Amino acid sequence: MRDSETESSLNLNLIVPVALLAVLLIVPFSINALLHLLSPQRQVAPVIMKIPVDNAAITIPSSAKQYESFEVALNLETLQLAKVLNEIVSSASEGTSYQGIVGTVSSNMRAEITGKNWLIDREGAQEPVSTYQGLSNWRWRVTPESSGQQELTLQLHLMTQDGSQLNNKILDLAEANLLVQANWSEWLKRNGLWIAILGFLLFAASFQWRRYRSVR
Repeated sequence: MRDSETESSLNLNLIVPVALLAVLLIVPFSINALLHLLSPQRQVAPVIMKIPVDNAAITIPSSAKQYESFEVALNLETLQLAKVLNEIVSSASEGTSYQGIVGTVSSNMRAEITGKNWLIDREGAQEPVSTYQGLSNWRWRVTPESSGQQELTLQLHLMTQDGSQLNNKILDLAEANLLVQANWSEWLKRNGLWIAILGFLLFAASFQWRRYRSVR
C-alpha cells in the first residue's frame, strides 16, 4: 500500500507541473491557429470610413504577418473636414446631431488608433507629426499579436465651441480589417526557453518513471 501511495505521489509531482506548463504555453496558441485554419476567411474591405472622407486618406495593408510591425499613415485635410462637419451640424434638424457633435468644430484635431491584440507604438490621442496648409499627417507603428481577422479602429479627437463653452468630442473615423497570417517561426523564437523547459521536464519525468520501475 505504501509503495502504491509513493508511486501516486511521484506521478502527481511530475505530471502536474509538466501539464500546467503545456496548457499555459502550447494550448492557447494551438487553439488559435486551429480556429484560424478551419474558419472561412471573410472577404472584407480593408478600410471602412465612418465619416465623409476618402479612404485613400489612410495608408494600411490589407494583410499582415503576426509579430511583424508595419506603418499606418493618416493624411487628413483637417481644415476641409472641419468645414464639412460644420456644414453637416448646421444643417441638422432641431433635436438631432451628427455623432453627438454640438457647436463649431475646430480644424485642430488629434488622432488615435486602437485595437485588441495589437501593439501600438503611440497610444492615446496624438497630435499630428506635421501640418501644412490644412493637411495633417499622423504615423503609427503597429504589430499584430494574434493571427486571423484583426481589426484596428481610428478615431478623431475634436475640439468644439458652443457659445463660450469648449468641448472635446471623439469621432469614429474608420475601421480597418486585416487578415493576419500566423507566424510559427517567430512564436518558436519567443517561446524557445519555455519549450526547452517543457522538454526537460518531460525528459526528467520519463527518466524518473523508468528509474522507479527498474527498482521495483
